[in-house]
Amino acid sequence: MTIESNSKPVRKTLGLTGITINAMALTAPGAFLWLLYQVQAAALFDGVADIWPGVLLALLSAALSALSFGELARKYPEAGFRSAYHFADRFFARQKNPNHKFLARFGKFAIGWSAHLYYWIYPGVLIAFMGILADYLLRYFGYQPTVFGDALLATAFAAFVGFLALRGITGTTTTSVVLNTIQLVTLIVFGILAITFRLTNPAAFASTEWTYSSAVAVLLPHSWDGLIFQMILAMILMVGFESSTALNASAANARRDIPRATILALIIQGVFSYLFGYFVAGFALNAQIDATASQAPMGDIALQIGELLLSGYGTTLMVFFAFTVAVALLGGTLTAINNGVRISFAMALDEEMPDIFGMLHPRYTTPYNTVILLSIVCAVIGSAGIIGGMPVLMGIVVASNLGAFLLYALLCLLTVVTFMGDPSFNILRHFFIPVIGFLVNLGTVILAAKIGFSAGGIITQASWVAWSIAGAWFLVSAVYYVVKQKRSA
Repeated sequence: MTIESNSKPVRKTLGLTGITINAMALTAPGAFLWLLYQVQAAALFDGVADIWPGVLLALLSAALSALSFGELARKYPEAGFRSAYHFADRFFARQKNPNHKFLARFGKFAIGWSAHLYYWIYPGVLIAFMGILADYLLRYFGYQPTVFGDALLATAFAAFVGFLALRGITGTTTTSVVLNTIQLVTLIVFGILAITFRLTNPAAFASTEWTYSSAVAVLLPHSWDGLIFQMILAMILMVGFESSTALNASAANARRDIPRATILALIIQGVFSYLFGYFVAGFALNAQIDATASQAPMGDIALQIGELLLSGYGTTLMVFFAFTVAVALLGGTLTAINNGVRISFAMALDEEMPDIFGMLHPRYTTPYNTVILLSIVCAVIGSAGIIGGMPVLMGIVVASNLGAFLLYALLCLLTVVTFMGDPSFNILRHFFIPVIGFLVNLGTVILAAKIGFSAGGIITQASWVAWSIAGAWFLVSAVYYVVKQKRSA
């Protein structure tokens, strides 16, 4: 990871395709289907998990935020590696009135610290997923990892990815192309096999033995609370689109291509990856697979399809899919850690976070203290996600998404105040869409609390985990803000 303070300039070589591909690499299109599905299947309301419609609603919600991101990126094409935080900083710098400057400075601080709730929890969730995948494979081949062994797996993964980030390794566009191609091809192959499996029914399942009675049943919601909570979980599938703003420094024409890439990345990963992937997964799911108990329900489906449809090649098919998921998770985790570190570094330079986050390694010119600290946080979160069971795993997913919803709400609001009075102001792009996006994101946070604490069972336990993490983070940020204000007074 090369920070913009480095003396070596960043080459502006990325076009629309390169920006889109790099943005998609954060969410590893298709990989989450393997490991998030258990969490989603466990979120039952009235005995049904409204997974596919929840994914669709998350996509529509993210699209509103992506449109605002695109407008801010067009306004401030020089954002560089500071990404979305730069937008708030530029708005703050424009203010002349002391009262306006105070509010803008508080908004910049709130955006930065809200971003951290997402940027610092999210890579920990990926570490947990990597550990769960490893645990699933080890158990399949006859090994029985202990609690200590699972924690060691998470720590080892976090240390390895942290080492790569410390050395300044970010991954090239070519790497992103390869990772995304592998994932998309794997999804297509899996989709064809899953649909064929359901239509040919080699296991001779009765109609009542399919989890969803028909293709239509996969698509339709069954309860309002179930739909909203599934949307809250599914937002983790969509969050990669905003990483395109971090590529401004490498874009050949940032003002033109960053807004387009933001939307294009979201469409590809949302529509062509997850809406398709979740449809075929639900279509093939059946009574022989307990999606709430299996660590990797898609792995079990691959085993079943391989054995019954491909004449006994279940293990081969499952291991092949698992390998592609592991590679995609590794690349996605590295990207996520790099993004988190960049935001922390930028805020430290602005004295919005402690100075320790802005110290650079003398050889690799990376903020090594931040990389080390984030790697430790990832190891702790990842270990908790593996050994804490479903309530903790679901809780850290929700906590990460709460940060994303708050960040998106604030940036939608920032879009309105940034363009208000600007000669380029457009009432649709700069008012109505951002206001709707703000209300949707803020409303989702409120509904997350309302539904989560009233649902009972695993969902309420997970909500306590999520809101405890969010509450602790906001308490730390508030204390730091007050102390900083007193010192600067």
